[in-house]
Amino acid sequence: MKQKSKAYVNLLLVVIFWGMTFPVQKNILEGLSPVFYNTLRFSIALIVLVPLRKKLGLKLTNKSLYQGLILGLFLSGGYVFQTWGLVYTTASKSAFITALYVGLVAIIGPIVERRVPSKYQILALGISLVGLYFLTTPEAGFNFGDLLTTFCAISFALHVVLISYFTEREEVKEMELLVPQFVVVVLVNSMLIPFVKGEVFVNGSIIFVALFSAVFATIFAVTVQLKYQRFLGSVGASLIYVGEPAFALFFAMILLKEIPGKMEVLGLLFMTAGMIFGGTSSFIMRDRSVKN
Repeated sequence: MKQKSKAYVNLLLVVIFWGMTFPVQKNILEGLSPVFYNTLRFSIALIVLVPLRKKLGLKLTNKSLYQGLILGLFLSGGYVFQTWGLVYTTASKSAFITALYVGLVAIIGPIVERRVPSKYQILALGISLVGLYFLTTPEAGFNFGDLLTTFCAISFALHVVLISYFTEREEVKEMELLVPQFVVVVLVNSMLIPFVKGEVFVNGSIIFVALFSAVFATIFAVTVQLKYQRFLGSVGASLIYVGEPAFALFFAMILLKEIPGKMEVLGLLFMTAGMIFGGTSSFIMRDRSVKN
C-alpha cells in the first residue's frame, strides 16, 4: 500500500518534468543538432552521477551490465527519434504522439510479463486511447517529425515493458541498470552526429536546458522508473505516463504560446479522465483485496 502510493506520486512527478522538457527543448533546437544535444544532456547526467555512485549503489555485475545495455538501446531509440522529430513538429504534438507508447505497452506488456491487465486498467486505458485518437489526428497533416516521433513511441514502449520485466525478477539491483543505459545513449547519439542534420554548438541556454533535462527528466526520472515502476507494473505505470502530453501542452501554451485546437482539447479531457480513473482504480482494487 505504502509503496504503491509512493510509486504513484513519484511517477506523476516524472511525468510533470517530462512534459516540461518538450517546450524548453523546442526553444533551443533551432539549428542545433538534436543528437548532439542528446549527447550533451546524457554526458551531463553521467558527470552528475559520478559523485553519487556509492550512495546510489551504482555497482555493476555481468547481469546488470547486460540488462542495462539492452535497456540503453531502446532508451537511445526513444530519445533519438523524439528529439530529432521535435525539430520538425510542435512541442505539444510531439508529446501527444510520444504518448502512443501507452497503447503499445498495453499490447506488449502482458505478452512479456505473462499476465493479463485488470478490467479497470483495460477500461482506463481505453478511455486514454480515445483521447490519444483525438490528440493525434493532425489538422495540418502527418509530417516527417510525426513519423520520427512514432518510432520514438515504439522504442519507449519497449523500454517501459523491459524495465518492469527486469526489475520485478529482482535478479539485479535497480540502480545498477542506470549507468549502462546512459552510456549507451551517449555512444549511440554521438555516433549519429555526422548523419543527422544540425550544427554542433553550445551557449548558455543550451547548457541550462541540458542540465535541467539531465537532472530532473533523466536522472530523477529513470531512477524513479527503476525503483518504483515494479510496484505498478508496466500497464499500471503507463496509465500515469499518459498524463505527459497534458503537461506538455500546458507548458507549451505558457512558454511557446501554442494554442490547442478543439480536437486537442477533447483528447486532453479524455486522457485526463483515463489517468484519474487509472489511478483511483488501483486504490479501489487494493481496498477490496484488504476487505476480502
